[in-house]
Amino acid sequence: MAHYECVRCHRFFERVAFEEVCPVCFPIEEEEFRKIKEYLTAHPGATSNELMAVIGVSLKSIRRYLKEERLEIVGDNKGFIRCELCGKPLNSGRFCGGCYKEGQALRAKGIMGPYSDSSGKPGEEQQPKTRKEGIVYHGKKE
Repeated sequence: MAHYECVRCHRFFERVAFEEVCPVCFPIEEEEFRKIKEYLTAHPGATSNELMAVIGVSLKSIRRYLKEERLEIVGDNKGFIRCELCGKPLNSGRFCGGCYKEGQALRAKGIMGPYSDSSGKPGEEQQPKTRKEGIVYHGKKE
């Protein structure tokens, strides 16, 4: 097994699946996400600044939860997170729908390996929401 660096504490650990945090940070991570989920359930569309002020979560953690599709931006995100290939603004995930589909087509042709990106999920384009900005929990993977 290869050693991976924890995104929270930067310690190296043995990765079992696709986890981004070490076993020491995992309970801390889950508790932080539980607080975010509860806050966003009570205050849908809260901004990242609100989450940072009220809960004390870091902007880095919010971005990571968005890229992991655990959270989603509602409305105009003005490029808070962007497609890792073309730079198009996203509401959640790592890739826009076009880049994801292109990657799938390349994999089908055998040009790319099945695990060349670790997202495993489409970065589908999101429909515009009624609020101008904010983050919402939509019951995505926990």
